[in-house]
Amino acid sequence: MITYKNKSIIAEYGKSMKLILVDIPNFEPEINFEIEKKILEIGKPDSFILRFWQNNPCVVLGKFQKEEYEVNLEYIKKKNIPVFKRFTGGGTVFHDQGNLNITFCKEKENILFSKYVLEEAKGITEIILKGIKEVYKNCEVKERNSIFLGEKKILGSAIAQKNNKFFYHASLLINSNLKELKKVINWEEKYPENTRSPIKSQRSKVTNLSFYTPLTIDMVKEKILKNFLQTLRIEENNVKKIYNNDFFEDKK
Repeated sequence: MITYKNKSIIAEYGKSMKLILVDIPNFEPEINFEIEKKILEIGKPDSFILRFWQNNPCVVLGKFQKEEYEVNLEYIKKKNIPVFKRFTGGGTVFHDQGNLNITFCKEKENILFSKYVLEEAKGITEIILKGIKEVYKNCEVKERNSIFLGEKKILGSAIAQKNNKFFYHASLLINSNLKELKKVINWEEKYPENTRSPIKSQRSKVTNLSFYTPLTIDMVKEKILKNFLQTLRIEENNVKKIYNNDFFEDKK
């Protein structure tokens, strides 16, 4: 568990900081990744941005990965499943509408938990963990800043620092098609030895949160949002909610 060394800083932020909540009901990956880029542009020093989003079936590679080593190319071609590459690191994930994606973005200098980027990211993961624990308690943050139920992974995360922003991605398995996931992701134990050291996905057994307790994605979003507001000490009247693309179109 992260010890909040900067409690006084978080308290001070809560008096003046705003939270921009982005929850646009769109499942098209191309649009969703464009929104991610826009988030980097709209962030301001007095605001944190929290986004919830879902995709239709697709594969998402980490910034430094190669699809030929991570994905069953023959299968995705047959099923017409698109592949995208995000600008954060980390491993390859399969998205569908049973998978909740979580984005958190802030100015890099607005330190919440630690000046060390991995500890800062762990602090964000633990906020998400607190929300998940309100619906199912037997989960914890383990290696590589992931959340596990026992030995099975339900959430992976990745980070980037870009445009003077700290940018955090997480992918939470709630009611995903795990059979399809296993067919899509290429579970090779080793990369070919002659590769130029691309970042390998770390393989873990996975499960869905919904296998353990009855819930909906909206319920999980509500719990996670509540814990972001509580931890960052942001009042409800300092939350700006964005449910359509108009805001982003105005920023062009």
